[in-house]
Amino acid sequence: MDTIRLLPALVAGLLYTAASAADTPQAANGQKIYESNCAACHGKKGEGRGAAFPPLFRSDYIMNKPHVLLHSMVKGINGPIKVNGKSYNGFMPATAISDADAAAVAAYIMTAFGNGGGTVTEKDVRQAKNKKP
Repeated sequence: MDTIRLLPALVAGLLYTAASAADTPQAANGQKIYESNCAACHGKKGEGRGAAFPPLFRSDYIMNKPHVLLHSMVKGINGPIKVNGKSYNGFMPATAISDADAAAVAAYIMTAFGNGGGTVTEKDVRQAKNKKP
Protein backbone atom coordinates (compact mmCIF):
# COMPACT_ATOMS: atom_id res chain seq x y z
CA MET A 1 0.00 0.00 0.00
CA ASP A 2 2.81 2.44 0.86
CA THR A 3 4.51 1.61 -2.43
CA ILE A 4 1.40 2.67 -4.33
CA ARG A 5 1.39 6.01 -2.51
CA LEU A 6 5.08 6.54 -3.20
CA LEU A 7 4.80 5.81 -6.93
CA PRO A 8 3.35 9.24 -7.89
CA ALA A 9 6.11 10.98 -5.93
CA LEU A 10 8.76 8.84 -7.62
CA VAL A 11 7.33 9.57 -11.08
CA ALA A 12 7.14 13.29 -10.29
CA GLY A 13 10.74 13.23 -9.12
CA LEU A 14 11.92 11.53 -12.29
CA LEU A 15 10.01 13.99 -14.45
CA TYR A 16 11.48 16.89 -12.49
CA THR A 17 14.99 15.49 -12.95
CA ALA A 18 14.49 15.14 -16.71
CA ALA A 19 12.89 18.55 -17.01
CA SER A 20 15.60 20.21 -14.96
CA ALA A 21 18.46 18.48 -16.77
CA ALA A 22 18.98 21.54 -18.93
CA ASP A 23 18.33 24.04 -16.14
CA THR A 24 21.99 24.67 -15.34
CA PRO A 25 24.00 26.86 -17.74
CA GLN A 26 26.43 24.00 -18.45
CA ALA A 27 23.63 21.53 -19.25
CA ALA A 28 21.72 24.06 -21.36
CA ASN A 29 24.88 24.74 -23.34
CA GLY A 30 25.52 21.00 -23.54
CA GLN A 31 22.05 20.42 -24.96
CA LYS A 32 22.63 22.97 -27.74
CA ILE A 33 26.01 21.47 -28.60
CA TYR A 34 24.59 17.93 -28.48
CA GLU A 35 21.77 18.87 -30.84
CA SER A 36 24.26 20.47 -33.27
CA ASN A 37 26.95 17.78 -33.16
CA CYS A 38 25.60 14.48 -31.85
CA ALA A 39 21.86 14.21 -32.46
CA ALA A 40 22.19 13.45 -36.18
CA CYS A 41 23.72 10.08 -35.29
CA HIS A 42 22.53 9.34 -31.75
CA GLY A 43 19.07 10.91 -32.01
CA LYS A 44 17.67 14.04 -30.43
CA LYS A 45 16.63 12.10 -27.33
CA GLY A 46 19.65 9.79 -27.35
CA GLU A 47 17.60 6.92 -28.76
CA GLY A 48 20.28 5.86 -31.28
CA ARG A 49 19.85 5.17 -34.98
CA GLY A 50 19.34 1.59 -36.09
CA ALA A 51 22.26 -0.81 -36.10
CA ALA A 52 24.82 1.89 -36.84
CA PHE A 53 24.61 4.29 -33.89
CA PRO A 54 24.07 3.10 -30.31
CA PRO A 55 21.67 4.80 -27.93
CA LEU A 56 22.88 7.22 -25.31
CA PHE A 57 19.58 7.17 -23.42
CA ARG A 58 19.95 4.89 -20.38
CA SER A 59 23.01 3.31 -21.94
CA ASP A 60 24.68 0.58 -19.92
CA TYR A 61 27.91 1.43 -21.77
CA ILE A 62 28.17 4.81 -20.01
CA MET A 63 25.76 4.45 -17.06
CA ASN A 64 27.49 5.99 -14.02
CA LYS A 65 30.73 6.02 -16.04
CA PRO A 66 31.30 9.58 -17.32
CA HIS A 67 34.97 8.68 -17.86
CA VAL A 68 33.92 6.08 -20.46
CA LEU A 69 31.73 8.65 -22.21
CA LEU A 70 34.55 11.19 -22.19
CA HIS A 71 37.05 8.66 -23.53
CA SER A 72 34.64 7.82 -26.36
CA MET A 73 34.19 11.50 -27.13
CA VAL A 74 37.84 12.59 -27.07
CA LYS A 75 39.44 9.45 -28.52
CA GLY A 76 36.60 8.20 -30.71
CA ILE A 77 35.50 4.60 -31.10
CA ASN A 78 36.57 2.21 -33.83
CA GLY A 79 35.42 -1.37 -33.58
CA PRO A 80 32.88 -3.46 -31.74
CA ILE A 81 31.08 -2.38 -28.58
CA LYS A 82 27.98 -3.69 -26.85
CA VAL A 83 25.29 -1.31 -25.63
CA ASN A 84 22.18 -2.48 -23.79
CA GLY A 85 22.77 -6.02 -25.00
CA LYS A 86 23.10 -5.11 -28.67
CA SER A 87 26.35 -5.22 -30.67
CA TYR A 88 27.58 -2.25 -32.67
CA ASN A 89 30.65 -2.26 -34.90
CA GLY A 90 31.28 1.13 -36.33
CA PHE A 91 33.34 4.24 -36.18
CA MET A 92 32.82 7.40 -34.19
CA PRO A 93 35.41 10.11 -34.71
CA ALA A 94 36.87 12.02 -31.81
CA THR A 95 34.96 15.21 -31.17
CA ALA A 96 36.43 18.42 -32.49
CA ILE A 97 35.04 20.75 -29.83
CA SER A 98 36.62 22.64 -26.94
CA ASP A 99 37.19 21.02 -23.56
CA ALA A 100 34.48 23.24 -22.05
CA ASP A 101 32.00 22.20 -24.74
CA ALA A 102 32.92 18.51 -24.36
CA ALA A 103 32.35 18.77 -20.60
CA ALA A 104 28.98 20.44 -21.18
CA VAL A 105 27.85 17.78 -23.67
CA ALA A 106 29.00 14.96 -21.38
CA ALA A 107 27.18 16.49 -18.42
CA TYR A 108 24.04 16.83 -20.54
CA ILE A 109 24.22 13.21 -21.76
CA MET A 110 24.85 11.88 -18.26
CA THR A 111 21.97 13.89 -16.78
CA ALA A 112 19.27 14.32 -19.43
CA PHE A 113 19.47 10.78 -20.75
CA GLY A 114 19.26 9.00 -17.39
CA ASN A 115 22.87 7.86 -17.18
CA GLY A 116 23.45 8.60 -13.52
CA GLY A 117 24.02 12.34 -13.74
CA GLY A 118 27.04 14.04 -12.29
CA THR A 119 29.25 16.98 -12.95
CA VAL A 120 31.82 16.85 -15.74
CA THR A 121 34.62 19.40 -15.80
CA GLU A 122 37.17 20.61 -18.33
CA LYS A 123 39.80 18.94 -16.13
CA ASP A 124 37.96 15.62 -16.62
CA VAL A 125 38.09 16.15 -20.40
CA ARG A 126 41.83 16.91 -20.31
CA GLN A 127 42.45 13.78 -18.21
CA ALA A 128 40.52 11.68 -20.75
CA LYS A 129 42.61 13.16 -23.58
CA ASN A 130 45.86 12.36 -21.77
CA LYS A 131 44.89 8.86 -20.66
CA LYS A 132 46.58 6.03 -22.50
CA PRO A 133 44.26 3.38 -24.02
